[in-house]
Amino acid sequence: MSSINIRSDIGKLKSVLVHRPGHETQNYLAGEFAQVFSLRPWSNSFDTDKAQHEHDRFTAMLKTQGVECLYLETLLREALDADPQARVHLIDNYLAESGATGDELQGPMRELLEGASTETLVRLVLDGMRVGEVLPIVPAGLSLASATGEAFDEHMLLANPLNTIFFTRDPVTAVGNGVLLNHMYWPERNREVLLYEIIFTYHPRFRDTPKWFRHTSSYHIEGGDVLNLNNDALLIGLSQRTEAAAIDTLARNLLWSEGASTITSLYAVEVPSTGTRLHLDTYLNRIDYDAFIVDPHILNATHLYRITKGRRAGDIHVRALEMSLPSMLAQALHLPDVTCITCTGGNTQMQERELENNACAVLCLAPGRLCTFEENMQTNSLLEKAGMELLPLRAEELTAGYGGANCLCLPLWREDLIQ
Repeated sequence: MSSINIRSDIGKLKSVLVHRPGHETQNYLAGEFAQVFSLRPWSNSFDTDKAQHEHDRFTAMLKTQGVECLYLETLLREALDADPQARVHLIDNYLAESGATGDELQGPMRELLEGASTETLVRLVLDGMRVGEVLPIVPAGLSLASATGEAFDEHMLLANPLNTIFFTRDPVTAVGNGVLLNHMYWPERNREVLLYEIIFTYHPRFRDTPKWFRHTSSYHIEGGDVLNLNNDALLIGLSQRTEAAAIDTLARNLLWSEGASTITSLYAVEVPSTGTRLHLDTYLNRIDYDAFIVDPHILNATHLYRITKGRRAGDIHVRALEMSLPSMLAQALHLPDVTCITCTGGNTQMQERELENNACAVLCLAPGRLCTFEENMQTNSLLEKAGMELLPLRAEELTAGYGGANCLCLPLWREDLIQ
């Protein structure tokens, strides 16, 4: 029996995968912050204690709603202990993607990783590795590189820490009873996917999970651009992070899965490039059976597509749609129409600030029940007037790296909708 069941993004949430931020968010020296926290160029620090407190409140809220919270580090350790091949797989691929090249660096790195306990191995992979942890310090009289000042600085990072791994939605996406192991835009974030690959390949609970997409693909796709509409349709954003060619690959894998997938249509929409928002889910999310929260910047999108099976095995058919975004959503959901609650009205300056604060990136806990950010007061008021039940969350430190409430967990199981 599959341990994954995601047939929509609004079915009652039952199980999620999360990561509590830890030491990996603190592994930077003075002047290194911009290097290791590339998503926060305007900042110079990360308050881990505050982020952990916010994350604990988030998971506590989920648990009060009957949601099982599975932790990434725990699952990874269990997967590594369950199958000796998992350790080989992780170390080989981590080194290949670390950015450190050549025998002189990779040899000692491999020795350190292979000699580590399971718990230490997981921490090394999360925290990153520095020269001083891997190579001995050789005095000038015994090394020409040291004598001439060309030796590696002992503090230099050989592999950056995975400091945004608490955004568990983007590296992996659950669709039906399988997952997309996404090819992330940034190399550090692509190394995050490797950890999920270990879990969904070797963990006893998840080892039989179908893989609809591999992060070794030539093309990029990220989880924030993939929305599960229903049992037979996906909505995917063409964005700064998700390429059309990646959607082609995903479509072929899903549509020609020989019954393993129930998806029969993929709908694509071009995502605006506005401010700091990168993914489709920062512009649009389904919040009830027939309702969406929508950023007005995407409401009038003109580049809409539907992808279905082609005539020959392995082919896909792409058709441009001459209709509005709401009409396309209604078509995909087999409804006469849908309601789009737009983040408009009231104070214009507040509206733009809330949109930049991911007001649309809500987490649906059940039809009409939403986790939102409490500081997005204007948007929350609109949602309440529309009859939504809100569970507001304050997560200023966690989400300052450009993420919404839905970015903080990877849904693994939702109850099927009863229409």
